Amino acid sequence: MDEYDFFRNRKDRFTPKTPMAALKAFRAGFLPISIFTYKSGSTKPLDEIPYDIEEVERLLSRTNLGLETNIVLIEIFEDLIFSDDQEIALFAAESINIIENRYNQQIENLKQNLILKKSIEISSKLARLFFELAILNRERESIKKFFLRESYRYFSDIRKVRKLFEEELNTLVRILLELKLYMNAAEIINKEKTEETIRYLFLKAEIWFAMGNYAETRDICRKIQNSPELLTDKEQMAIDYWLGE
Repeated sequence: MDEYDFFRNRKDRFTPKTPMAALKAFRAGFLPISIFTYKSGSTKPLDEIPYDIEEVERLLSRTNLGLETNIVLIEIFEDLIFSDDQEIALFAAESINIIENRYNQQIENLKQNLILKKSIEISSKLARLFFELAILNRERESIKKFFLRESYRYFSDIRKVRKLFEEELNTLVRILLELKLYMNAAEIINKEKTEETIRYLFLKAEIWFAMGNYAETRDICRKIQNSPELLTDKEQMAIDYWLGE
């Protein structure tokens, strides 16, 4: 089972309503860690059943939604597609198209701008948008992989010109983790290293844990814990898990 099988079969599984509940379920072996990540970005009660369709529709009308919000919305709409109410099922299908079309429009506009003028900044935006589209298409493996590779291609172009910024490096590593290319992720994070920030160390710990290097992961986590004030609650929970606490 990969990390996204939970979403494919969620009608038959326990669905946690809070980040802590998701983390506890993960520790007990019921859910993948990605559920904790996504639930940490959820601002409920939006995703509680029965859904508040009016509130969901209100949120969808906003055009500047972030990835975590779009993930929650897509999850809701993929559930509503199976509604016995045909009007609601149609609304759900159309809403998924609305979210995807927003991304596609942004991508096409940026591609046109890139043709007119080469720009590392535009390439960076395209890389991020393709990554987000990949995550939103988690249930369609071939499409997800296509978008991940497109994102990787733009990051490769950027690396030919300069080192990646911290946020870019974070996204590139996540692409490689999604593709289970753990050695590639480790190689890139070492090549792109500038200084050992908390963000850098956290990312390195995540890679080492995915590779099964648990002793090295614990060593990095202990180093991170020297600056607990720089950690978010979500990061601290992840570190606690990696340390087995």
